[in-house]
Amino acid sequence: QWVLSLPKRLRYFLRQDRRTVTAVLNILLRVVEQALRKHAPDSGEKARLGAVSFVHRFGSALNEDLHFHCCVLDGVFEPGPEGGEAVLFREAVLTAEDFQWIQARVRQRVLRWFARQG
Repeated sequence: QWVLSLPKRLRYFLRQDRRTVTAVLNILLRVVEQALRKHAPDSGEKARLGAVSFVHRFGSALNEDLHFHCCVLDGVFEPGPEGGEAVLFREAVLTAEDFQWIQARVRQRVLRWFARQG
């Protein structure tokens, strides 16, 4: 399970705009997919992650705290050989350094997205 919580100064913008919520969630999922694809042997560019995402709008004390919970499989799916209906699953193994890279990359991309929005 992946959880993404943002600093309080950015949560205000998530509360006000669905487009911002979508953009931040997409950044997280794209970065995780990129890492999984990189660490799944024999996976190609067409490989995709499997995930279910939940947008939580409140914390445990019912305080306003928009954050994301994403249940992500530990690998990627890709089309089988010769474009058939078969789907192949490629398991990915992530290390502690990979998690740190994902965290830094998500942070960088989210902050860059907010900076571009003004």
